[in-house]
Amino acid sequence: MPITLYHDVPSTNCDRVKIVLAEKGLAWEGVWVKLGKMEQKSPEHLKRNPYGKIPVIDVDGQLLFESCIINEYLDETYPNPPLQPKDPYLRARGRILIDYFLNYLHEPYWALRGEMIKKNEAERDQKRIAETRKEVTARLQYLEEALGDKPFFLGDYSLTDIAMLPRFPRLEQYGVLPSPTLPKLTAWFERMKQRAAVKAIL
Repeated sequence: MPITLYHDVPSTNCDRVKIVLAEKGLAWEGVWVKLGKMEQKSPEHLKRNPYGKIPVIDVDGQLLFESCIINEYLDETYPNPPLQPKDPYLRARGRILIDYFLNYLHEPYWALRGEMIKKNEAERDQKRIAETRKEVTARLQYLEEALGDKPFFLGDYSLTDIAMLPRFPRLEQYGVLPSPTLPKLTAWFERMKQRAAVKAIL
């Protein structure tokens, strides 16, 4: 089945899907949707995804959007290697951790991104940067504890790790990581960087 991915670079949401495609060894064809030109809001793209976002995946004319949903579909359709645990509790737990990271951390993460990416150094509000870094670090503490002494969030490498990974290079860039208060997450990120599928997007 031919796979087409509507994507852009850089895009953390698209990277999430690219990692799974690489882990599965799946060939795909890319169609650029340029975020900088607002092409994701074009009438043509809104027919693919009414949210006006990327990625969108097209498998034999079947369209899907939302990166984490796409990844679950890919894992179920192409089960080798498996990227979700068989235990229903662990699968649900993984979804909770992803939801926590992408939604509960979103506001301070986005505020920090706004200061670091949207402004040049002279324009940045250093007080706000310090406050939002502190807030992001405090919210990451839950994930530090959830990771515990496991190599990956659910024990084995899974969609949960993949869902979180694309924002971690940015957290590093924004000065949140490495952090002495987050040694387990810092070590997890270093482990993730060693995977070939992750190296490809980094």
